[in-house]
Amino acid sequence: MAPVAFYGTCVDTPKFGEIRGLEERTLLVVLDGVITSLHRGVAADEHRRRLEEDGTDVRLLEDSEVLLPGFIDTHIHFPQFPFTGAGIDKPLMGQEGFLTSYAFPTEESMAELGTARAVYGMAMETLLSHGTTTALIFASIHSESSKALVDLALQKQGPRAMVGKVCVDSDLAEKYNCMIQSHMSESIDEVEFSARLFGFSDAEVFSKFGLLRGKPGPAAAVMAHCVQMQKAEDSGASIAHCPLSNFFFAHGALPVKRLVREGIKVGLGTDVAGGYSPSMLSAMRAAVLASKSLQFRYVSGSSLADTWRESTEEAKDAHDLNHFEALYLATLGGASALGLAEHLGSFEEQKRFDAVLLRRSCEGRPPVWPTTESKEDLLLKIITLGDDRNVKEVFVDGRSVYRC
Repeated sequence: MAPVAFYGTCVDTPKFGEIRGLEERTLLVVLDGVITSLHRGVAADEHRRRLEEDGTDVRLLEDSEVLLPGFIDTHIHFPQFPFTGAGIDKPLMGQEGFLTSYAFPTEESMAELGTARAVYGMAMETLLSHGTTTALIFASIHSESSKALVDLALQKQGPRAMVGKVCVDSDLAEKYNCMIQSHMSESIDEVEFSARLFGFSDAEVFSKFGLLRGKPGPAAAVMAHCVQMQKAEDSGASIAHCPLSNFFFAHGALPVKRLVREGIKVGLGTDVAGGYSPSMLSAMRAAVLASKSLQFRYVSGSSLADTWRESTEEAKDAHDLNHFEALYLATLGGASALGLAEHLGSFEEQKRFDAVLLRRSCEGRPPVWPTTESKEDLLLKIITLGDDRNVKEVFVDGRSVYRC
């Protein structure tokens, strides 16, 4: 394949709390899906001219466009797409709860191969249209349908799909060096159910059977939610933070900033259909709001009595996320959680080129109004107001897999 270059506003988050590419132009050169060279500022201008003189295809990004690393969804249930948006008014557990009334029946329907292929194909197209290029996916217990999901991902050449059956078998995980994904310490009723079943918490159950491992590379455990987890239960496993569904089912918010500072790998997940949106932009917004909820304080003696010991500033320092930190969770944070940070999640030489090209608005449908804002304001407005209309093009391994 001939090389192709991208020149313009190319933004990534090299570490939690840092963002780069807003203040200067970047030139990315891609060959066979790999970023072979990267230049910023004056160097980007010089190399752009050389490439154009040599006849290399250089794509010039418009002033209203921003190129980001592809979004990485660390927790999503593909069988649950058909009822997305329903059932979130139910409790998680119980005879009339979300799992029994919605999740289990639709997952059982995946036993029919034609149904599974139709649902999974729709789900993949939906993810790509929202800029998701990698996903850690729950399928169902049905082997043939799960294999069909993998086949669809290969045929479409995106998104990158890590597909897991809904089952737990610690012999298998160790024998084949498999990645482990599950839910842990999600809701109070779920923790109580585990205690009744085993005599101790679900985190202790996973630990007892060796399923909370933090192996380097793509063989670690990724546990979703963890909102009700006790500090003593922290482990080497990664956490898939699902803030939207946590509001409905976990009745709490994950202290993301504390966990990241303690060295725990945290990625972002939509948790469709416990979360009603497949958009990682929506997940970023929910992550910021969840961090705000951990800082709520009330007048002493009010009906919502203040139970925080921290001052307002201490609570802000401990919990406050901004939208660019949420972008880290949706990109490099997710790659780290999945053991793929050497290959994905940021713009670096020798990393694979997975990217999403965002624009201010689609013609005739302006979710983000044009003004004279800075590049920082433009990106912030897209994150806070944007949806699939802002996704112009999506790349996986250097290939254009979606274009609007």
